[in-house]
Amino acid sequence: MRPAFAIAANFHLDGGWLDRLLVAEGADWRAPREAELTGLVAEAPRTDGVAFLFVTPAHLRARFWTMLSQQAAEGTGDFIAFADDMRQLLVFKELPPPEDAVFELLVQNAGGQVDATGLWALVNLGEEPVVLDWTDVRLRLSPGEGCRIPANLPPDTVPPTEEPNVLVAIRSGPAAQSLSSE
Repeated sequence: MRPAFAIAANFHLDGGWLDRLLVAEGADWRAPREAELTGLVAEAPRTDGVAFLFVTPAHLRARFWTMLSQQAAEGTGDFIAFADDMRQLLVFKELPPPEDAVFELLVQNAGGQVDATGLWALVNLGEEPVVLDWTDVRLRLSPGEGCRIPANLPPDTVPPTEEPNVLVAIRSGPAAQSLSSE
């Protein structure tokens, strides 16, 4: 099963669906045809089974990389403060994470898997696109873009071929509670 796709309310993303979506054609992937977009793109105000795209502002992405540099150099990077700022942005933009949400920094190397347990959203904070994979459709997230994952439709994350994927996973529910206690 696959989701429908929409831009989250109160967000603006550059580019169109033909730049972001890929559909399966045999063993290959291609951009969807105009006629196929009708079945892939959600009509407002539908929210069930919809993957909502959003973008993290440039200043917050820059702050993320500064935080990582501080952590690497001095051990003073504060991911918790960064995650709180990301939460506040999403609340301000009326896409609030669940109350019990846990923010987790992930680095996915070639061949690595991303655990989809309790996944509420994935945010690409790396320099290269990240590809989310459902059964017969893929979504390309550009640097700074995120996807609110529909309940019960978690994607696989295609492993990178060169540079690692740098992601923030936002998880909810029992999975988030067990992750936070580890």
